[in-house]
Amino acid sequence: LWDEARHAMMGEVGFASVEIDWPKQVMVNFTWSLGLNTQLKPFERHAVLYFIEQGLMPRNGKRFEWEVGQASGNPLSALFQDYDWADEVLHAKFGRDWYLSQFNDPKTAIQYGDRAWSRVLMGWAQWRAEGLTQHRNWWPDTYREACKHWGVELDPEVLSYSTTYEEVRADLKTISASA
Repeated sequence: LWDEARHAMMGEVGFASVEIDWPKQVMVNFTWSLGLNTQLKPFERHAVLYFIEQGLMPRNGKRFEWEVGQASGNPLSALFQDYDWADEVLHAKFGRDWYLSQFNDPKTAIQYGDRAWSRVLMGWAQWRAEGLTQHRNWWPDTYREACKHWGVELDPEVLSYSTTYEEVRADLKTISASA
């Protein structure tokens, strides 16, 4: 939970540093932590985190995010991405040292984490119906405000971003069913 709070704080500081009034637009929710901590056993939680960490290690993962931060010309973005990459590498090491040792081979460990992650997200529609989250797409309004503030033209492709986790996980894998 602390790790996710730290990620959220980096986002908050990033928005504030470029004078974006993020509290007006961005809704912080806890549904990921709620699902992880109420639907899975501790070992399954570690399995999900190991699976996610392995997905962040290829060249198009954290390294790419760091390269984008460097190319942005924003020193704070570059610093945050550097820190985040190192943080995720450390998590991946913990997973290899502890979690992976519980399996006969890495492929089985990855598959177990993949299956556990799919179970976490199955309550998305129910949480929305119960009022625990709106899962409103805050991106278009925030992006419009940023472009107006910076005096730059909107990019229609960037503006159209609208991926939710109702049917797709963060790794873009389709979810088969919802609770």
